[in-house]
Amino acid sequence: MARKFKLRKRVYVLFAGIIALILVINVIYVAAFSKTAYTFSQENVASTSIPKDFDGFKVAMISDVHLKTEADLTRLTQILKELSTKDIDLALFGGDLYYSKIFSSEKTIQALKSVEAPYGKFAVLGDEDESQGKEVTALLNDGGFEVLNNEERPIYYKDKEIDLYGLSTTPQTSLLHSANYSIVLTHYPDSFTTIAGHTSLQLSGHSGGGYLTFPLIGSLIKVKHAKTYTHGTYTKKKSTLLISNGVAPSPLYPYKFGAKNEVQIITFTYGH
Repeated sequence: MARKFKLRKRVYVLFAGIIALILVINVIYVAAFSKTAYTFSQENVASTSIPKDFDGFKVAMISDVHLKTEADLTRLTQILKELSTKDIDLALFGGDLYYSKIFSSEKTIQALKSVEAPYGKFAVLGDEDESQGKEVTALLNDGGFEVLNNEERPIYYKDKEIDLYGLSTTPQTSLLHSANYSIVLTHYPDSFTTIAGHTSLQLSGHSGGGYLTFPLIGSLIKVKHAKTYTHGTYTKKKSTLLISNGVAPSPLYPYKFGAKNEVQIITFTYGH
């Protein structure tokens, strides 16, 4: 019995040690790398409402850049340079370009210009853009992104059409009347509460993916306008919401776990 007890104790100690090591490794990763690490996440959106000719059409969703320093801008330039190798068709920006004051405008414009998307580059403003909205809009336009403010644009591909709606942080849902497959680009995920049922797909950022997100538990940080919809994909009233974790965390919540910084590459698939 004594030998069995000692063996069991050793197993428990070993198990506890492994768990502690995993926790330490994750804490080190979060502290050292989660601010700057990023990925190009692959998302697939399938629907019989998507025109057959749009099967394989690729959309890049870029959001929540939060530029604050020259190092941030250097990082963004590298990310967008890498994006240029992904062979995308449409580029969308979901808001929050700068965290505070605009700086190095020309460098930012050149970084945005490096994004190649033959079927259009469009943007909406986020809450952090609004205090200098005219300046950010001009900068995005100079970078090749048309800023939409409660406006619609048709996207033509192989003689077929889908509709893109760019809605502000106070979205005008009365604009949503398309009989085609439609995309709503808007900064706040929680606007899905009223937009669901009026569009095929909503793309949003703002939430940071919940910053600290754990299996079974969910997101620990839920910012205003992302309380209900925080991380991942949701469906409601035959509409889909896809939330971006963002390219960078907000300086208010600089560390992330389970919500890695990302540029989403969304591929349309005709069918279920």
